[in-house]
Amino acid sequence: MKSNYLRSISISDLLLVVLMVVVAGLSYRSHQGKSRSLYIYKDSHLVGIYDLSEARNIAIDEHVKVQIAHGKARISESDCPDKRCMKQGFNNNMPIICMPNHVVLEFKNGKEDRKLILY
Repeated sequence: MKSNYLRSISISDLLLVVLMVVVAGLSYRSHQGKSRSLYIYKDSHLVGIYDLSEARNIAIDEHVKVQIAHGKARISESDCPDKRCMKQGFNNNMPIICMPNHVVLEFKNGKEDRKLILY
């Protein structure tokens, strides 16, 4: 007993699926092998650039501490009242921002030109 579902698939549907698989594969390959870096800003000034492949703990100042582990980073300690920056947890692609302490963690690939706008 053959399904009517298989009869309803056209050649253009198959081509679309194959194209999506190829684009996803190329996108995945383009992100492999690139070194990821953590850029830490305090009051719009660059504090330091750290490789995400090295596990370490960084004290930004007496208010904020950052932890890097397993290719990701997080704000491990902060004295801000709501602790939203700490609740974001480990990340390696979206910026982590501690508004009360004016600290921004930004993640970049090796030769990435895009910049986060800081005020």
